[in-house]
Amino acid sequence: MNNETLIRQLIKGSIHRAIQESIAALIVLMAFGAILQGSPVGSPRYYGCLLILVGTGFIVGVVWSFALSYQLLRTHSASDTSFWREAFYSQAKLLRFVPLWYCAPILVGCLLFAAPTELWEIVPFLLVSAVFGLVCAGIVWLNRRAAACIEGQASQLV
Repeated sequence: MNNETLIRQLIKGSIHRAIQESIAALIVLMAFGAILQGSPVGSPRYYGCLLILVGTGFIVGVVWSFALSYQLLRTHSASDTSFWREAFYSQAKLLRFVPLWYCAPILVGCLLFAAPTELWEIVPFLLVSAVFGLVCAGIVWLNRRAAACIEGQASQLV
């Protein structure tokens, strides 16, 4: 595979991830915005919704700030391997840091959202927390695999 094909794949993947995250964020924003209206002000559920809404906006901002555009291909030729290798590694780094910028804000918001207010709610809370933890672990695993693939593509640049 030549450099230009690899670079086009990287750019397409970057834009595709940003669009997917934006659609998911829109769904989360609408759902938790509606839930926030019915939550008592000052309750853990209220603050959990706020954290989820702010975290979602932060996530979309990070994803789009790291998204590559086709305009880069016009400004940097495919033969500029040092630039493109750095672009590939930047995308891989973004995916490797998913636990910090993606999972942490949403997980904290979800835990507050589901926080028990009565003694009998502790066991369901622990079960929901375990599910949230497993989902975050899956997200981390998928993103690390994607980062390894992107780094493999970077090593193919000549």
